[in-house]
Amino acid sequence: MEESEKLCTIKIDGKPVSVREGTTILEAGRKLGIEIPNLCFHPALEPYGVCRVCIVELRRGKRVRVVTACNFPVQGDDLEVFTNSEMIARDRRTVIELLLARCWSSQVVREFAARFGIFDTDLEKTVGEECTLCGRCVNVCRDLIGQAAIGFEGRGSDRKTAAPFRKPTEECIGCGACVYVCPTGCITMEDMPTERMIDRWMVDLPILKCRECGRGFGTVRQLEILKSRHPSIRLYLEKCPECRSEELGQALFVKAPVKEAAGAR
Repeated sequence: MEESEKLCTIKIDGKPVSVREGTTILEAGRKLGIEIPNLCFHPALEPYGVCRVCIVELRRGKRVRVVTACNFPVQGDDLEVFTNSEMIARDRRTVIELLLARCWSSQVVREFAARFGIFDTDLEKTVGEECTLCGRCVNVCRDLIGQAAIGFEGRGSDRKTAAPFRKPTEECIGCGACVYVCPTGCITMEDMPTERMIDRWMVDLPILKCRECGRGFGTVRQLEILKSRHPSIRLYLEKCPECRSEELGQALFVKAPVKEAAGAR
């Protein structure tokens, strides 16, 4: 989301704050030290607004609205935001109960709900599901990695994240980005001596080994894709992060005395 140079002054929970027009309410709140609860937001991804936990009450004159703070842009000066009004507290509790019912098996979701005094729900519980449908895995794969190897399937309570047709796909390069951004840990990755496994997508790919130490890091498919996009980084990706770091440290150590000698002249 692009920001303009125009500054807007708004109030959040009675506190004034000046931000650039286009700044989200979530970002404006953080500037004041007000942390609006959320589950689907990730700073590396475009705001999705799907978990609905970050809802806030927005008032402009006599008009009152409920919006998601993570993707609602600030525009104008006559804006008042309430992050925990009676209406928002009620609606947020309902949203969290729905998430708790869907992801009853998720320790992360249960701990999150407990922060709001919600330890149980009368709604029908789904046992064995930990995915909140936050969309982080789908969005990081499509928008940052550029592969779109996974997506959503089904509707309503049957909606899930999955590989196409629930079969292994050649689009997955086994980078693990989906694992790193998942807020509940329901996507797991395991590096074996010769292969990397990501269980949720049924991925089993040959592992890439460092040409210096022989340790596994990344996958062969990952290197192939990156080399095709950026041929100049081939050698960089043939060594593990530890060996690259050690090589860089040695290079800096060798260059340092040269710089000192040059400065002494």
